Amino acid sequence: MSGQGPAEPRRQARQPLMQRVSLVWLLPIAAIAFAIFILWQSFVERGPLVRIKFDKAGGVIAGETRIRRNDVDVGTVEAVRLSDDLASVIIEARLDPLVADFIDTDARFWIVNARVNTTEISGLSTLLSGSYIGVDWDEQEGDAEREFEGLEEAPLTARGTPGRRLTLASEEAGYIYVGSPVFFRQLEVGRVERRRLSSDATEVLFDIFIEAPYHEHLFTESRFYNVSGLEGSFGADGISVRVESISAFFTGGLGFDNPGRLDGLEPLTRDGARFRLYDNRKAARESIFQGEEDERFRFLARFDGSVKGLQRDASIEYNGIRVGRVAEVTMSMPDTAGDTPEAIAILQLQPRRLGLDSISHDALINGLDQLVENGLRVQLATGNFLTGSLVVKLVNQPFAPLERMDLEAKPFPEIPTTVSNIEAVTQDVEQLVSKLAELPFSALIESATGLFSDFRALVASPEMSNLPAKLGESLDSLVRTTQGIETASSGLPELVEALTTASRNADDVLDGVSPDSEIYIELSAAVREMRAAARSIAGFAEILEKNPNAVLTGRR
Repeated sequence: MSGQGPAEPRRQARQPLMQRVSLVWLLPIAAIAFAIFILWQSFVERGPLVRIKFDKAGGVIAGETRIRRNDVDVGTVEAVRLSDDLASVIIEARLDPLVADFIDTDARFWIVNARVNTTEISGLSTLLSGSYIGVDWDEQEGDAEREFEGLEEAPLTARGTPGRRLTLASEEAGYIYVGSPVFFRQLEVGRVERRRLSSDATEVLFDIFIEAPYHEHLFTESRFYNVSGLEGSFGADGISVRVESISAFFTGGLGFDNPGRLDGLEPLTRDGARFRLYDNRKAARESIFQGEEDERFRFLARFDGSVKGLQRDASIEYNGIRVGRVAEVTMSMPDTAGDTPEAIAILQLQPRRLGLDSISHDALINGLDQLVENGLRVQLATGNFLTGSLVVKLVNQPFAPLERMDLEAKPFPEIPTTVSNIEAVTQDVEQLVSKLAELPFSALIESATGLFSDFRALVASPEMSNLPAKLGESLDSLVRTTQGIETASSGLPELVEALTTASRNADDVLDGVSPDSEIYIELSAAVREMRAAARSIAGFAEILEKNPNAVLTGRR
């Protein structure tokens, strides 16, 4: 055996990587990859997280309370915590990604709980299911927003509801609340969504919503008024009662009206228009006729002496027609001692009531100045004798001294005045009172007292007590007389027939007697009397047959 060197170790060939990896490891790797993919997809596709600030949590619970729109869940509350200043509550809610594009600055959130008050009963379902957060948005996509201020109350009108939103201004809130109805021709067409103070706290503002299609009847000339539920008036035509709605008794309400003619008027085309709220329907309708007050048509008048009874909103009359109102009454103190103070009245004229629908300020000034030159004056007059209230009248005095308007007066042009008729009316009243005082009231009262005493004595006298018995006897006598007349009238036909037969027999006797004899003459006269008696009795019987009471009444 030949000598051989040591045998070299045999190297095993390296297996490919795919052969070295066991298929058993593929399953956990695939599961991990799938889990990572699911987590990534969930993270990417999850909805936005929003933070809503409320004053109170109102029963909201993290992980349980839902976010709802139209009774459909669109999110879940993930956390509830106090704000950094510890004065409010921050609620973090995760919303559905399908609604993410609509959560912009116009989105609104509010907590829904059971609510029972004078204007509504709502949210009773939450007594069983618990509170939830309502959300609302418009139909247009906008810039994303993630921080919100929650509403204290649920909005009464959903976003996107067709209609028109307006603002009404009033001096007082009255009995108008959130949810109070708005009426047009006694139809409920909208509601009050909010009431608040103006920025300067001088007015109460009501935000209202008018539903479609009723918003098409809103014009710039529309007038809104307070509805108390029952409105009554008393006038020459009697008592009138108007009921707008039974619900307005409890929640209050508003109404609006339009001018009788709408030719040339365009309906409102935008939200946010502002209107004045009038106290009642009558005031609103009067404002339609008189138009909005324009301070350019204000004037002043100075009065000497006392103006007690002249108040703000007193009427300004011209030929018995109201043409304006007194906007303000002030006092002007004299510059020097001993001078008489003057009362200054600011007169707000309403050109529409003067038949001047569209007139410029300069044209009205020129027209009034011409009227003043021809004798137009301002005069104080008595408006009511019982209350002592005064009104302002524009009177024509053609023979008054020539005067002109003071166009340089401040703050408004001045119209000259004339002597008031209050003193003359007062003198007439004093004369009437003095004449009444001169009447002998004591003697009249004594005479009236004596008259009543005599009447009482007459009623208590025995003769008056026996009067019913005497009247009964008289009636019985009348009845017997009537019965006797009826009995007698039943024999009248026989009496007439007997007289007729006797007159015929007398005619037969006269045929055998000489016409020249004395007996003929006497029998002829007797026959004529019997015939006359028969005719009278026959007529009397006919009258009794037609009217049996003729004997008693003396009438045929």
